Amino acid sequence: MPLRFPKTVRCGRSAFLFIAACIWNNSPAAAEDFQGSTHKLDFEKAPVLYTQKNPSDPVDQAARPMRANRALGWKPFDKDQGYLPAVLEMLGVPPESQMLVFSKTSLQRQPISPENPRALYFSDTVYVGYIPGAPDLELAAVDPDLGTVFYTVHQDKDEPVRFRRSNDCLQCHASARSMGVPGFVLRSLDTDASGEIIPTTDTEHLSHCTPFSERWGGWFVSNAPAAWPHRGNAPGEKPGTPESANARIKGLSSSRQYPAEGSDTLALLVHDHQTHMHNYITRLHMEGLERISEYGHVRYLDIQIRAFLRYLLFTEEAKFPAKLEGSQPFKEAFQKNAKRDSKGRSLKDFNLTTRLFRYPCSFLIDSEAFRKLPQLVRDAVLSRLHNILTGQDSHPDFQNLDRDDAKAVLDILKETAPDLTAGW
Repeated sequence: MPLRFPKTVRCGRSAFLFIAACIWNNSPAAAEDFQGSTHKLDFEKAPVLYTQKNPSDPVDQAARPMRANRALGWKPFDKDQGYLPAVLEMLGVPPESQMLVFSKTSLQRQPISPENPRALYFSDTVYVGYIPGAPDLELAAVDPDLGTVFYTVHQDKDEPVRFRRSNDCLQCHASARSMGVPGFVLRSLDTDASGEIIPTTDTEHLSHCTPFSERWGGWFVSNAPAAWPHRGNAPGEKPGTPESANARIKGLSSSRQYPAEGSDTLALLVHDHQTHMHNYITRLHMEGLERISEYGHVRYLDIQIRAFLRYLLFTEEAKFPAKLEGSQPFKEAFQKNAKRDSKGRSLKDFNLTTRLFRYPCSFLIDSEAFRKLPQLVRDAVLSRLHNILTGQDSHPDFQNLDRDDAKAVLDILKETAPDLTAGW
């Protein structure tokens, strides 16, 4: 059984002693529990300098020409959704990724309710939050050097689009829940009928490792099979049938307040995986910089790298309770930029019978954020990954990886990410 850290020993000296005990006992740790990762890193100091450095994420890149010429910010303003459609188009974020959240878990919490849920949209690198009637759009983007950077766009037809960097989100988005770095925070908890959260019902961590019975409290979930137990669709009440839930969600999202219908289960699953993966990459990046600055090497990150690889390779992924169909529009939008090998295979191909992806390796390995890991860290990760995929790594954490799957991942990476696999 994977080891779960008690809250009382997750940071500081106690965490160090507990980690040492795990090493001595050779006990496996859960992939989502990157040891010591609840300890907040001091990312405001060198070598990171989070708020002092200028970002280079996709939102900042889109904002640069508008900073130089304010007139470029005059985009179509939709009478129902404001600048949302324009911002999604500018940043390449598909409306088909729509997920609806009725828990009041935003800085703009007041307008959120089961009758007026917050909508979230995402691509591989950008996330957009939208609440009908709220003054601002909320954005988060993955910066290859800084981790997650946060922005707002004011919903005012009398002023042009302007992406404003905001550090207010760091109150929650730089904590134990985001692995101690500027990152993403997912919550699953019960609410009352108005969407007010019930804190004592909170699930501590959400990722692809989380049992389905613990996921999506405070979220609407459409198209989930009846055999799937989850906590969604229940604002202050027990969830109804999947049919009644789908009808309710369709009624909400078919209004002109939202650009798409539904709160798709498949989008939620991808979101669960990739937000935690982004946090993992950021944590490894910043901790690697610290170790290199302090010691000149990253040998002390061996355990962290092994935990990272367990998550990257889905070794502890929760098994699907039943087959999922998923939304075809979301599938097409998600796979639009998929890189494929000569056999047509991609790390973005879905399984959806027993697990999320056909090939058990995160597509985010082929990302700018992973490529910008400190070289010593990246080389260590890739060297061990190669040994795992070729069967040379005998550690028990990776012994359940199917050899045919490992061979397929190896071949796909060689063809689609040759810069990462040089020498393999």
